[in-house]
Amino acid sequence: MRLIQLAIPGDILPDIERTLVDEGLDYYTTGEADREKYDTIVHFVVEPDEVEPMLDRLYESGLSSEDHGVIVDVETDLFEEVERNQASESKSGPNARIADAELRAEADNQIMDPYSFVQMTVLSALVATVGLILDSAAVIIGAMVIAPLLGPALSSTVGTVLDDQDLFWQGVGYQAAGVAVAVASTAAFAWALRYAWIAPPGMAVADTAQIAERLSPDILSLILALAAGAAGVLSLATRTKSAIVGVMIAAALIPPAATAGLGIAWGYPVVAIDAGILVVVNLLSINLAGLAVFWYLGYRPPTWLGARHSRKTVLKRSVMLLLAILAVSVPLLVNTDSKIQGSQLEDRLTTEVRDAIDRPRYEEVSVRNVAVRKDSSDVTHPPETVAVELGIPPDAHYPQLTDLVADVIAAASDRNLDLRVRYVHVDDPGDR
Repeated sequence: MRLIQLAIPGDILPDIERTLVDEGLDYYTTGEADREKYDTIVHFVVEPDEVEPMLDRLYESGLSSEDHGVIVDVETDLFEEVERNQASESKSGPNARIADAELRAEADNQIMDPYSFVQMTVLSALVATVGLILDSAAVIIGAMVIAPLLGPALSSTVGTVLDDQDLFWQGVGYQAAGVAVAVASTAAFAWALRYAWIAPPGMAVADTAQIAERLSPDILSLILALAAGAAGVLSLATRTKSAIVGVMIAAALIPPAATAGLGIAWGYPVVAIDAGILVVVNLLSINLAGLAVFWYLGYRPPTWLGARHSRKTVLKRSVMLLLAILAVSVPLLVNTDSKIQGSQLEDRLTTEVRDAIDRPRYEEVSVRNVAVRKDSSDVTHPPETVAVELGIPPDAHYPQLTDLVADVIAAASDRNLDLRVRYVHVDDPGDR
């Protein structure tokens, strides 16, 4: 429920009271003797989804947008019976859409002061850096929890749909600053770890599992960012637990930003480029999804002129975001196609190797795994190495088997691939 308190001039009080009575709402008023213009305060309670329609009716009754008012989230209304509260609450539902005024206030409250925002972003980036270097998913999740990136993403979208340019540019500025601070602080911190011999001196950044996950982003990464943006908007518009959704937003931004910083510190431009593309795609997608969901939920400026201007602004910014996403998504399409071709190549090579050793002299040899590894130094990540793992009995020797596998790989692939054959001694090679 929402408690609405309006400070109004006394001359419009009769019209306001008449509207409240017509809507069947209980209310009370208090006088302000020390105020000349706003000499009356009206108090009444409505359900969350009734706030916006009720305010619209009051505007028609003489309430002005320049008048003062507050909306307070309350748990109990002593005017109503318990049964009526429960019935009304079940009707409106737990996820009722909040009013435009509440939405604007919520978005504004999500923004930290600049000093705290930079501090929390730096700390989040440093924790993410440690998690990436240690290859620890738990530490990376901790970095997502403390990242303050949900507020800026929501503020820019709320500012667009409600035609609040100050809120929009504040959100855009915070997002740009947050990503820049995360990448810069990670690069500086990782460089210090590297040259202070705290990080492993021979560490291959691209081979670390948590870092490799942020390289060669594909279309699934775009879907993840769109879902994160939509979830963040819904959490704000329905007053659900935004802290949990904030982790989702941070998951799309902080780890890849930290990965880009690591690529800069280690001098791996491909790592920095891949992760940087992922950051940009995720950032654009979160904002586009936010605009779409807010507009779908029906949020508009209160005036007809403002709604008309907002409609044009939303359309223009949505088109710009969509075009930017399409432009930046070209590498995602390339990587998606590369992954599909890599998977198909693995299946084909596995079949060819199995068929090649399907002969009596190799009846005790099993094909345990065939993996195609890509070139991490190339932006397109073409296949570079084929790793074949074969299971053989203890003390067995097959001097010509490696040459056979090499011939099969060369014949089945259309490029010159390095081959690594690994033999594993097993008591029971199993089915081939």
